[in-house]
Amino acid sequence: LIDVNHAVAQSLYKAQVNQSFTQFGDGYASTGTLNIGDVLDIMIWEAPPAVLFGGGLSSMGSGSAQQTKLPEQLVTARGTVSVPFVGDISVVGKTPGQVQEIIKGRLKKMANQPQVMVRLVQNNAANVSVIRAGNSVRMPLTAAGERVLDAVAAVGGSTANVQDTNVQLTRGNVVRTVALEDLVANPRQNILLRRGDVVTMITNPYTFTSMGAVGRTQEIGFSARGLSLSEAIGRMGGLQDRRSDARGVFVFRYTPLVELPAERQDKWIAQGYGSEAEIPTVYRVNMADAHSLFSMQRFPVKNKDVLYVSNAPLAEVQKFLSFVFSPVTSGANSINNLTN
Repeated sequence: LIDVNHAVAQSLYKAQVNQSFTQFGDGYASTGTLNIGDVLDIMIWEAPPAVLFGGGLSSMGSGSAQQTKLPEQLVTARGTVSVPFVGDISVVGKTPGQVQEIIKGRLKKMANQPQVMVRLVQNNAANVSVIRAGNSVRMPLTAAGERVLDAVAAVGGSTANVQDTNVQLTRGNVVRTVALEDLVANPRQNILLRRGDVVTMITNPYTFTSMGAVGRTQEIGFSARGLSLSEAIGRMGGLQDRRSDARGVFVFRYTPLVELPAERQDKWIAQGYGSEAEIPTVYRVNMADAHSLFSMQRFPVKNKDVLYVSNAPLAEVQKFLSFVFSPVTSGANSINNLTN
């Protein structure tokens, strides 16, 4: 049980704000350099009379320059491609333009005025995985500099309402999640992607459940951007004046162990809980204290939270009296009916 004060609310608020793509720093536009796994298309022209490629692998032309198209070349695990009469060429870290100059330079001593064109036809090294239910792609990175929203567009956007969609970015061992609404509204979140990034679109409407001395028990939806406790109570219709105890507003949730205060983490770890454990946690808010009204504006409500408002002591007494005296009242009414 944790009593909510400004420090507790601020700590939870900061943890939520820290879910930001800006923490990754910016990525970078692809330099166009080649890497292992890329596939190249190589074309070679030789001026007449053709010496090397007169009847080549796939040659075209008669009186003009002889054109030869080589089979597509996969950059091997050693970082090389193989070109006839040239041999193996190291291409990792080089641009297609640099590779074609290398091939041209080596052919000059053997071919008649050779010209070479090297084109990247399949970028298997510098790409981003974009995952969405029903449509996932590997998006190649180009010199244009692809950003997070480019990845969202690559899979056709969200299949649900924008307010119900989160975008998760995984870079190495770090994972951050941002609401799609925030991503669209805040250009700083739309960072450049890096090779190996994984962008996942999560469509899952957020809800919390209100119980206790409220208008009625219900499940209430809210957007992926989040909701403060004060906003949640407003959506519940507020507290019932005669029934509710303003000193007893509770939030029930499972909290990851790493999000608990350090001293509480030590307590649970001593009981054998691991760092991945989720601890059943109850937060208590005393709305009779004016300071709590400020704390509630910082306290974030999370998906599947349960908000419970306890009954006021007087309401409990009234319930008891109603239970005790209802048989007497019922009996008196029965006697009156018989008399009549």
